[in-house]
Amino acid sequence: MKILFLDNSSLTPMEGDFCIDNKTGIFAKELHSLGNEVTVYGQKVVTVDTTHSYKLKENDIKVVGLNRRKNKLLNYFLLYVRIIPEIIKNDFIYIFYPTAYKFVPFLCWCFRRRYGLYIRGMQGIDDRVSHWNYKNAYTIFTVSDYFSSHVNQVINQKLAHTIRPMIPFTDKDIVTDRVYKVKQKFTILFLGRLDRDKGIVELLHAIKALNDKNYSLELNLVGDGSFMQEVKKIVKDLELEDIVNIRGAVFDLNRIKKFYIQADVFVLPTYHEGFPRTLYEAMIFGTPIITTFVGGIPALMENRINCIEIKPKSIESLLKQLEFAIRNYDNMISFAKNGTTTVSKILNPNRLSHAKHLSKIISNECKS
Repeated sequence: MKILFLDNSSLTPMEGDFCIDNKTGIFAKELHSLGNEVTVYGQKVVTVDTTHSYKLKENDIKVVGLNRRKNKLLNYFLLYVRIIPEIIKNDFIYIFYPTAYKFVPFLCWCFRRRYGLYIRGMQGIDDRVSHWNYKNAYTIFTVSDYFSSHVNQVINQKLAHTIRPMIPFTDKDIVTDRVYKVKQKFTILFLGRLDRDKGIVELLHAIKALNDKNYSLELNLVGDGSFMQEVKKIVKDLELEDIVNIRGAVFDLNRIKKFYIQADVFVLPTYHEGFPRTLYEAMIFGTPIITTFVGGIPALMENRINCIEIKPKSIESLLKQLEFAIRNYDNMISFAKNGTTTVSKILNPNRLSHAKHLSKIISNECKS
């Protein structure tokens, strides 16, 4: 099966190859290992602020795309024109959604090519174009039961499937015997893309307020992105250099595990999400969670059961719940243990991976 794959992020030129996000690259590689010919399509963007580390050509994944142009309208016009021959020569088109390629499903329909959607977030999923895209899709996958139920209700049929989490950890990595030690400093972890929409600004101001109240704490920011320089400026302006550690992007799984294990709490003050992999990871390693309840998060997370809820864009909410976590850590440990139970059910080893589930559907039926 020839699969044309459209991730919503750019292709990053690197050392004669093109790189994408690691977990997305692993997904593409697994599709390839299942006997499919995979081509990744996108715009090629040179940047130094990137979390892209997975080399496509090195892993036998084909790459087709165009260099980004300054004129945004021209850029997307050319990308739509260039994709037409790729749609024609491939058997199936798989689109990460919401996406800049929102009208590609219409092109697929015009050229009688089946397509699938992988719905990862809230933005733009309920407009008329998206509803048309759902109704004409061959198959749909989503990051949570919340999104699957929503899409199935829109199209009035059970077409959407919830994926097994696309994370590099399995049920064998779940920590059931974590020892929670009292430390001199209360350690807070944020791990993810450094972006304003992740609530980084509010988090830093909440840390400033806690510091002013003489709490002994530190914050580890693990990640990279276009907001990095602004983060550094805010840390300096708030005089938080001594307690905020900007770690940059980390790809080594042992280091990632160590950050979770050493953290007293994981904080995700994001404005919008599908269902973030970092919540799965925090539960796997028994790290108490403080998170907003946006997108698909409330479908799995329960306030004061397996996490603590905070309001989006609210420094006050962050401050209040971080203080609660510090002063009532026994409660946080209890929530974390419930999180372990939650994630154990999600990582059932009998569930097919995203790539295997997709490959099974299209190989069994798309040949008709």
